[in-house]
Amino acid sequence: MTRLTFLAAFISFCTLPALAGDAPISYIAEMTGMVCAGCKDHVTASFTKLEGVTKVQIVPGEKAGTQKVTVTSTSATLTKEQAIATLGSSASTYIVHDWKKTDQPAN
Repeated sequence: MTRLTFLAAFISFCTLPALAGDAPISYIAEMTGMVCAGCKDHVTASFTKLEGVTKVQIVPGEKAGTQKVTVTSTSATLTKEQAIATLGSSASTYIVHDWKKTDQPAN
């Protein structure tokens, strides 16, 4: 094996795991208590601290006074309890009513 062939094979081998990565997973939460942009920013910052989270999107929910929160993560094991814990003392203000992993691909 020539040096160039060996080097090409070595580089391919080393970069393969980085290219594969973990497929993003979406979690959908139904929440109440967010009444302003500051609330939205606080929840976004808190959920971003969860393992593997790359994106948090908050839009109005289907029911009046609710928000639909979509969390995109590389972790397949995020739970409602973890989401509540990351809110800290604000968990009594920003209520997580529902948290589920969705089959829809993450955007």
